[in-house]
Amino acid sequence: MAVDWSSLPLDLISTIALKLETFEDFIYFSVVCRTNGGANPVVPWLLLAEHTNEDRKSVRKIFNLENNKRYKFNLPDMVEARCWGSVHGWIVVVDRDLNVQLFNPITKARIHFPSVTLFYPYANNKDRFDDYEDYIGWFLSFFLLKFIVVKIPPGEFVIMVLYDCGELAFASHGDRSWTKIVSPKKTDGIPIADVASEFGGCGLVKPVNYCPCQPEIFKELNEGLRKIYLEKSGEVLNTELTDYDNDLFYKTIDFQVYRLNYNDRKWEEIEDFGDVALIVASSKSMRRSCIYFRDDEYDMWGSSREKSGHDIGVCDIKCHEISKFYEGGNTHSLSCPPTCFIPRI
Repeated sequence: MAVDWSSLPLDLISTIALKLETFEDFIYFSVVCRTNGGANPVVPWLLLAEHTNEDRKSVRKIFNLENNKRYKFNLPDMVEARCWGSVHGWIVVVDRDLNVQLFNPITKARIHFPSVTLFYPYANNKDRFDDYEDYIGWFLSFFLLKFIVVKIPPGEFVIMVLYDCGELAFASHGDRSWTKIVSPKKTDGIPIADVASEFGGCGLVKPVNYCPCQPEIFKELNEGLRKIYLEKSGEVLNTELTDYDNDLFYKTIDFQVYRLNYNDRKWEEIEDFGDVALIVASSKSMRRSCIYFRDDEYDMWGSSREKSGHDIGVCDIKCHEISKFYEGGNTHSLSCPPTCFIPRI
């Protein structure tokens, strides 16, 4: 008797998918369950940093937060490239020539986007760098801050990029250049710190001024001790507090989470955000009201491997306790630190 996979409960299909041992099994199972998309897990996977051995750089390890297993995958597109994950299964890859593409590590599919060279061309800034390699290293590690992938009907993608000192631009597949978004606050010298975007059906991309900054939330930003992350289309904001010692070891020591009160236009601190987990530096079996984070202190990644790349863990907001969810290797890379993504086909 044939099995009607489409009639199985989504939770059961996801549970079966997460017990698969290899990427190949995952792909085959996904094809069988394509009708309802049940094989796509909602638990993020961690793409680890590339290996230091030149002959092994194309082999990347991916850590599954659900079952604490690591998988090896041949990903030559990511050699010495900078990567940013997304919830849509695609990873933004910027190579050494500053070409941009969306890459799906499961299906190996690619979607090309405009180059980011025009944001800060080398030809006009040769005097600032020792050579072209010095320029590329700076561009990938420090100039490009964050990429955000937005999916719009009927299945197209828009990429938003946060770069330089708080500049924002976006591009769609097929565009020849990036469209810059000018924030009203930029005229006051206030940079854009983060972006949370979700397609709402209007087909337009524009900044929204939710409310003025509250000094008690942002007072430590200028000291370099705190970073902010927007979640859920800007409704939730969390701030990460980092501690440094005299030897430049650093670690995350706490998070504070705020929800926007639309009526009063103020941020209100919360310690329970329900049966969800937040991924920053960015859930069924993941711990509720917890924040999973990975090392994004990019200005410190030039130090020794013993001092950088290690700050990966999970913070329980209710009790403000921090523990590690990954303690293996492959956490240090100047070109591509570990990044989270949700695998999909």
